[in-house]
Amino acid sequence: MNALARRYWLNVGLLGIVSGLVALVVIEPGRDQFAMIPPLLELPAERIERIVVERLGQERLAFERRAGQWWMTAPEQGPANPVLIRPIPQLTEARCAPSYAVADLDLARLRLDPPRLRLWLNGQEIHFGDTAPTDGRRYLRVGGTVHLCPDRWYSLLTSAAASFLTAPIESSMLNT
Repeated sequence: MNALARRYWLNVGLLGIVSGLVALVVIEPGRDQFAMIPPLLELPAERIERIVVERLGQERLAFERRAGQWWMTAPEQGPANPVLIRPIPQLTEARCAPSYAVADLDLARLRLDPPRLRLWLNGQEIHFGDTAPTDGRRYLRVGGTVHLCPDRWYSLLTSAAASFLTAPIESSMLNT
């Protein structure tokens, strides 16, 4: 085989590799799997009107939506900080996999019995457990199912209660 033939077959091989990589980019394996995973709750975030959080060793938090704005109703009362409250209802739309039947798990070992934190969104209860040691996702129990979800909400929900209130604007700050 002469040098020209070797280069020809080398180019054909490289073209095949590039074609395969382009096909992977176009097809995007795994994208359809994500779309098939149902949301954590069958309740859109916009329909959430009440949020209640029970935290071990901390004050209970309660919020309600009034005229489109979130208000803290417990332990203190006042307008809620929109930056902190906005992510909480979005938990309903989280797509979490894998999921396991409660009957197949040791809930106490996962810190789901008793749970580390309880969250009610319009009365639908979510229990927060420990994080998985392999990837840091958190065990969340909804009804008879335990889901492994990204750990985006636990640290927010265990924040100090006062941080959820919107800071008042003092008149001395306006006059400067």
